[in-house]
Amino acid sequence: MHKKERYVGAIDMSAAKAKRDAVGQNLQSRGGMPMYALLLSVFRQRIENGDWALDEQIPTLDELCVEFGAARVTVRHAIGLLEAEGLIGRYRGRGTFVLKKPESAIWYQVPMTWADNVGQEPDIEFDLLESRVADGAPFHFREVGSPAPSYHLLRRLLLRHHVPYCVGTTYIEKDLFDRIGGERFDVPVPLKIIDQSIRGGIAHAEQTIRVVAAELQTAKWLDLPPGAPLLAVVRSVVDQNGTLIYESLGHFRGDFVEIHSDLR
Repeated sequence: MHKKERYVGAIDMSAAKAKRDAVGQNLQSRGGMPMYALLLSVFRQRIENGDWALDEQIPTLDELCVEFGAARVTVRHAIGLLEAEGLIGRYRGRGTFVLKKPESAIWYQVPMTWADNVGQEPDIEFDLLESRVADGAPFHFREVGSPAPSYHLLRRLLLRHHVPYCVGTTYIEKDLFDRIGGERFDVPVPLKIIDQSIRGGIAHAEQTIRVVAAELQTAKWLDLPPGAPLLAVVRSVVDQNGTLIYESLGHFRGDFVEIHSDLR
């Protein structure tokens, strides 16, 4: 494929400083997100809207450092994440070129039906933060069903392109967890395992969504300042005996998720 190279001349420092100051003020107003994540979001938007066109060379690291007032290591990190996503390619002696547009600027669409919840196959990574017997029954937004005698708690950090976007805390009725086996829940969507494993079927399932403020520990996991707005999604499942057998609470960064439904 023929790559369109652009001429890289001397940087106009006065113009670059004015642009950098304007961009920097805009970035700093976005809730205290880490700079690499902000840069990644901006770079993906530039590719998506055509500012960085397909097959064309993007600015150099030095130019991006000047434009955004960011450290070289930070810009290189964001560029590396674009490369890992397959959006750009770096060619020794020639520069870095756009290879394709991102599939979506939104990383996670909140599923709005049971079928969508258990049928999704998200392209994500996750780190297990905690796996233990819970101290008590879940109680997030609403009382749903009757509590089981005990629960197993799973807490995970969900990432895409190595950027954290959700902290998920899941309560699974302990006898059910032990019967299924903890290793089977080592998947992106634990709810799918519940759907496949309930004897007699599920009597009731519901989802509640609210906007909340990030608490200190959640903010640390998501690289956000305390109090940053999050989308909190609670999913609850009740069996035929009326027992709450599953409840999850996902805290999502609002800039990476979307809620969509057809009205007609």
